Amino acid sequence: MNKKVEKIIEGIYTLNNEELNSVVDAFKLRRNQLHYQDAQSFRVGDRVSFKGRHNVIEKGTIDKVKIKYILVRTDSGNRWNVPGSHLTPIKDKVGA
Repeated sequence: MNKKVEKIIEGIYTLNNEELNSVVDAFKLRRNQLHYQDAQSFRVGDRVSFKGRHNVIEKGTIDKVKIKYILVRTDSGNRWNVPGSHLTPIKDKVGA
């Protein structure tokens, strides 16, 4: 863990309930911003992989990019609604 994170964690332990709620709100806002950025970095037709249920690696093609989630059609034909931060681009193209 780096020093910046250690300092933040130490500071959290000194907060009262109202201050802690403000930190939680800021944390949630930042998490939403990151999810949005991650999802918007992909395009329809991109090939991606992600860990599905039971840590099975799924591969598929993006059908639709939503605000924070991406609809992926897997090679087995299933459709998954996946957060952009959980996707990894892969190089192979459909039909290539």
